[in-house]
Amino acid sequence: MKYGDYLTTSEMTRWLLDTDIAWDAIQPALALAQPDLLNRVRDSALIESFFPIFTPRALDLLWDNVTATALFSVQLYESYKHFHVFAQYLETVGYRPICDAEVIALRRRQLHWRPTDPARLLTRYMMSEHFAAHHFFQDARQASEPVLQQILHLVARDEVRHCQFALELLEEHIEQHPEQVDDVLDEAANFKHIGELVVGEVPVSHRNDFSAILGINRKLQRITGRRLSARLEEVLA
Repeated sequence: MKYGDYLTTSEMTRWLLDTDIAWDAIQPALALAQPDLLNRVRDSALIESFFPIFTPRALDLLWDNVTATALFSVQLYESYKHFHVFAQYLETVGYRPICDAEVIALRRRQLHWRPTDPARLLTRYMMSEHFAAHHFFQDARQASEPVLQQILHLVARDEVRHCQFALELLEEHIEQHPEQVDDVLDEAANFKHIGELVVGEVPVSHRNDFSAILGINRKLQRITGRRLSARLEEVLA
């Protein structure tokens, strides 16, 4: 993977917070009629707010991988844009706005967190983005409020791209370190979403959503060359 190719793709699919979102067209009554959905949006916003902490830790670990550090720098910008668009939407409809003090408190709890293994970090990140994309597409279909539907769809498309770049980075890492295939599969079988560092229950997908599970199975099997055990499906379900 080349940084220039990824940057070109990012620029081609880039959406603008102020001009591509129809803020004046938001219908608060429709939004407020789905509080469960808004709670998931809020938790997702808090998870995205953690990436200014997560990304420097990843950069420290992957410092000698020029492509990885370049791609994660783009990812940080996009993830924080996700936080901002979700937070601004919640404020606009008047549902549990997020304040700086809450974000700071969540970050403070994880200031000690340091990943130590590139293969495991890339596996965890790739899988987190896969399930996040799947979840956002699902919630976009369920949203009654049209602007929220649009926002969720835009964010989901970004997460698909993040998942793909992490998958390619992981594939390159395994090619250079084939002895770490077992570490990748172990991390997958004991998957914990990055959002678990932030919120108690991560809104990633519905329980027993086997389409999402089979999708990640295919990705991992392609890059590891291993048939994945039934245990992986049991854990992810």
